[in-house]
Amino acid sequence: MTKSRLYIYLIAGGYIVHTGIGLAKSALEERPENYLLYLAVGVLFTIIGAIFAVKSILRLSKGGYGAPSDFHGESDEKEDKGGTDNEDRDGI
Repeated sequence: MTKSRLYIYLIAGGYIVHTGIGLAKSALEERPENYLLYLAVGVLFTIIGAIFAVKSILRLSKGGYGAPSDFHGESDEKEDKGGTDNEDRDGI
């Protein structure tokens, strides 16, 4: 995973947290008919966004990323391991 992708995950995670908190807050303030559903989705968004952001911060701080040029020579490694291209996608 490249450093720029980790920054994108960090920004996206922060935005998802912001959206989830806003949704939960407005559900509690306005109390629409199905506010419990809005509250649950808001909490879920907050948790998922926090996971994205925290994992990105941890990988950036540990240096768990490679330069884009590191990813061009992967085909030789995969032939030795007998793997496919889909195994090193980091869960994506």
